[in-house]
Amino acid sequence: MNLDPQRTAGAPSGAPDESLLSLRYQTTVDDLFKRAVDFWPEHPFVIDAMSNRASPAKPSAVILFKRAVDFWPEHPFVIDASGSVSYRDMDSKIEAVASGLVALGVGPGDKVALWMSNIWEWVAVQFAVTRIGAVLVPINTRLRADDLAHVLSDSGARVIILQGDSSEFSYVSVLSELFATQGSLPKLEHAVIARSDTAPKGRFVDWGNFLKGGERVSRPARDGVPEDLAYILYTSGSTALPKGVMLSHVCLNNAINLAGDYVEGDCVFLGYPLFAVTGCQNSVLAAIAVGGSIVIQERFEPDDAVRLIEKHKCTVIACITPVLQSIASAKAFAPEKVATLRTGSIFPRRPEHTDLLKQFGFEKVTTGYGMTETSGPVTNSSTLDEIGVEGREWCGDQIKLVADDGGTPEIGQPGAIHVNTPHIMLGYLNNPEATAAQFDEDGWFITGDVGCRDEKGNLKWLGRTFEIIKSSGFNFAAQEVETFLSEQPEVAEVAVIGVPDAKNGEVGIAYVTLQSGASFDNADLKRICAGRIASYKIPKEVIVVDQFTKTASGKIRKVDLNRMYKERTEQSNAK
Repeated sequence: MNLDPQRTAGAPSGAPDESLLSLRYQTTVDDLFKRAVDFWPEHPFVIDAMSNRASPAKPSAVILFKRAVDFWPEHPFVIDASGSVSYRDMDSKIEAVASGLVALGVGPGDKVALWMSNIWEWVAVQFAVTRIGAVLVPINTRLRADDLAHVLSDSGARVIILQGDSSEFSYVSVLSELFATQGSLPKLEHAVIARSDTAPKGRFVDWGNFLKGGERVSRPARDGVPEDLAYILYTSGSTALPKGVMLSHVCLNNAINLAGDYVEGDCVFLGYPLFAVTGCQNSVLAAIAVGGSIVIQERFEPDDAVRLIEKHKCTVIACITPVLQSIASAKAFAPEKVATLRTGSIFPRRPEHTDLLKQFGFEKVTTGYGMTETSGPVTNSSTLDEIGVEGREWCGDQIKLVADDGGTPEIGQPGAIHVNTPHIMLGYLNNPEATAAQFDEDGWFITGDVGCRDEKGNLKWLGRTFEIIKSSGFNFAAQEVETFLSEQPEVAEVAVIGVPDAKNGEVGIAYVTLQSGASFDNADLKRICAGRIASYKIPKEVIVVDQFTKTASGKIRKVDLNRMYKERTEQSNAK
């Protein structure tokens, strides 16, 4: 927390969009300590710095938000294109949404799907679901019919809250089509449309009537039990279908650890989608812990991002590195326009990003290693001196590297990354076999990644042990796209590889052999993929070959395809 004696606790913010930097508190050290005693009476105050014990149970997200409302009632909490919502106003909106859900019959343990872009209603639903003891199922806004049907069916969601049609995409139309064609969604009873005064007939409910329904119910207060299931976040793994990662309230507490790099009243520009663990959990909850503001864009646009950072005098940015690169390349960018940025959570952070970070003048930049299954980072590095590594374990997290022979690799030598953390997932929903396969005999989580240690004990991520492509901050299995393309009548065989991409980090390239007399090009690829699979999964290019080289067991040698693509790229650049 910032101990600036000029700040005055609970002071109103003035205009809704006023920067939190303009707030001034009159808070003494004694005031802060008394607050801590009231809120965390049994929480350890001083811990031996040499110990690496797990942090004790932290307050649930529900309790954490209630404390923020008490401390900073008039401070802006969420700022989007529609305006600013204070902590007090958001509390009222959360209560209205919670009551609306109860009126629809939603109770503890029920699943509520959330399919929206970054708007303030997303956050209201997020906390409302938790407040009534239900389970939140965030849905990637890039998912289309096939994946959406799987998530809704697999999760058993009773209610989905979706966004009214935007200028770019019709959420309602896609869901209406599913209702008409899918007989596998019997548990989905209601579809609530946010930012809409009308709704199609059937299971749809407009936002106004949804909230009115909540006015007629009384709802008992309920805080989440730490071990209870809180979120199910779907992520594409090594199988063809997304898997539901089950996270408890204890898992969500990992986000509070990230608040250590924040100060009271920070204004955070969020470059992550809210449906990702780094958005809804790590960034939002960390900001709440210090009474911070979250500035969000419905759709990321670099020039607008510069304008928002300047307007709201953002002090923190949370994003993946390609987003930061896009902002730095924007026409509107100038170092003085982002000069209020003090720090950022940037993933990944590599030596080639040094010049990029200098453009923003950060005091420090936080990076780390983690995933949805570990509820975010299990390592942390916040110094600008450690570039190219993911840092060391923190807050009770443990990592071991396992060499091919089962032993511990030497410094600088690769090993499979296994993780032991108090914030590990409860498992994969409806998939006990996949859950069991993800843990070793000692109960450590097998990440599927390869890394090494440096002399300081830092972890360095080296790559994946299986074929996962990370594009635009999202992971997906090459097998998933291969299965989809192999179903096309023109395609005989297909192999998808991941290649470096300046904009997206990595993209897929599809190599195919064709059926006799068939043709297939990039236009065909875009046509068959549109509306069927997420945009980040669509290969950047399709390359037709006469035949594949294969191993003795008949598997396509992807190492040859990677070599061929590299040579092709070098020849093209030389022209």
